[in-house]
Amino acid sequence: MSVKRSAYRQPVTADGLKAIEDGTLTWLDQDMYKNLNTGVLEQYLEEKNLEEAFEVSHWSLGKVLIGILIGAVFSGVTAYIGLKIGLAVSAAWYIAYLLGMALRWSPSEVNIATSATTGATHASTGFIFTFPAIFLLASSPNYEVGGGHLISSVDTFQLAFIGIIASMFAGFLGVMYFIIFRRVWLVEDPLPMPGFEATLVLLDIACDVSSGAAEQAKESLKTVGISTVATMLFMFVIDYPLSWKRHLDGVSSSLVDVIAQKLTFAKTGLASIFSHHAVHQPAGITTVEGEHGTWEGVSNGITHYDAEKFNPFEYTYLGIEMSPTLFAIGWFMRLRVAILVNLGTLVAWFYLVPLAVGLDVPVYDANLGAYFKLSDFGNPETVPYTPYVQMKVYSTLIRVIAIGAILGGGFLGLAKMAPTFVNIFGDIKNAFKGEQGAEYMEEKGWYEWPLYHLPIFIVISFFAMSFIFTVGGFPLIPSLLFAIIVGVATFLLGAIAVRVMGETGIEPVSGTSFIVLLGLLGLFLNLRDTFGLTKEEAILLGLVGTTVFGSAISMSGTVVGDYKNSLYIGNRPYHISKGNIMGVVPGA
Repeated sequence: MSVKRSAYRQPVTADGLKAIEDGTLTWLDQDMYKNLNTGVLEQYLEEKNLEEAFEVSHWSLGKVLIGILIGAVFSGVTAYIGLKIGLAVSAAWYIAYLLGMALRWSPSEVNIATSATTGATHASTGFIFTFPAIFLLASSPNYEVGGGHLISSVDTFQLAFIGIIASMFAGFLGVMYFIIFRRVWLVEDPLPMPGFEATLVLLDIACDVSSGAAEQAKESLKTVGISTVATMLFMFVIDYPLSWKRHLDGVSSSLVDVIAQKLTFAKTGLASIFSHHAVHQPAGITTVEGEHGTWEGVSNGITHYDAEKFNPFEYTYLGIEMSPTLFAIGWFMRLRVAILVNLGTLVAWFYLVPLAVGLDVPVYDANLGAYFKLSDFGNPETVPYTPYVQMKVYSTLIRVIAIGAILGGGFLGLAKMAPTFVNIFGDIKNAFKGEQGAEYMEEKGWYEWPLYHLPIFIVISFFAMSFIFTVGGFPLIPSLLFAIIVGVATFLLGAIAVRVMGETGIEPVSGTSFIVLLGLLGLFLNLRDTFGLTKEEAILLGLVGTTVFGSAISMSGTVVGDYKNSLYIGNRPYHISKGNIMGVVPGA
């Protein structure tokens, strides 16, 4: 059994290799945990699952429906967290796990039910990062272009109808595509997917509960419960607004924020280095006069630019957000991957942003439609004005560089995997001719979702999305073009997004969606006369279309995560795909 070299693979242990050779290594034992992401383990378990998963992995519609219900209820919570911190982190799967353990479900049953839960919660992720832009562009003064709003009126029900129905089909497509990548990035060349270990530990606890090892499970659950309560209390203290008057006036009003604002003396104080649950560089304090009161000692949050004084903090922003979620993700990443993830942050804030501010580079202002030097932005006597020039650099230059880095690295990764893809497409071709591969086992049933369904579903999705956008009021030709673009982008950019998630634990939904948005807007705005579109229709088509794409790659990410856990507990990928597909509809 040959194993390819990989930058992410861990070395196999001697005991683990011996257990694999003897055939004694099994799901959730100590040797398995010691050899995660070795490649040898994953290929061994895949062979083991092909033979034994049919005795372990069983479909229970009632339990799956419970998982879907939990996911549908918590999809709103996921949306809130996504808008709050920029990461679509869901607690629904955790609730589903706890419920499954309480009802003594087996790890297989818990994994299948929670695959439906994650399908329901992540189907809405595309909406989180794109759909609100429609309403911001129609009403917020912060997003005016050329002195006016890009969108004059919004038919909420029309856009919601198009977005929801089209997102369902796109979500199905996202799941179907990654039947292919499961073999590539979870078995043949396994990506580490930092953070998945937490889910695996919960499945191990479920195994202890269902098998009667109650004491071990009780201790594990006790640790998880104490950590959860402690985190909730911590976030309540540093994040929950105690004074709604302060909150409505835009002043941070958690318990710690209020204490920091009170501890001020001689025009400085604790609030200068702590605000909005972050410890940051000295930013100074100010007095805010709002509609509900006058608030003293309020942190500026970010150091203001002053051309007449030299302050190194004007050139950057240094701070640590007190987020247990981010801390936990970093913990599971381990040192090497965590450093790689933070490398972009370090390069941006220690090099690129200070360099741009120091060189006084010109950046583009969309509202005025022209380039201005950063010193002009920081001058209160000129228009446009912002005291946060470092943030202006970040939003206009650094994010674009980051998106380019994601795109370049992703395409390089796809190019390196080209030989594997050639073999996979050969499998699809054979499957479409009626030949059954390892995904079907005689007299046992489907191990994996049949590959020949993929091209069929691509065709169905193409016509469905074209029809939905046409019925929704958009011209036929742009609707057909959009369906083609989403089909191609979901495969290529979705693969990039999932690869990034496999390396870092975070799927760049917003970054890849931005690439699609640029492509759609570039196409429809430049050719709007040819397609018979108004400028507003072209923008709406780009934004709603990007929402649909976001839902598709979100489903790709969540199904790959569920696939990875299923490999280590002996579940059939077929059941994981089925659970995610069932969860898409209520989630959307």
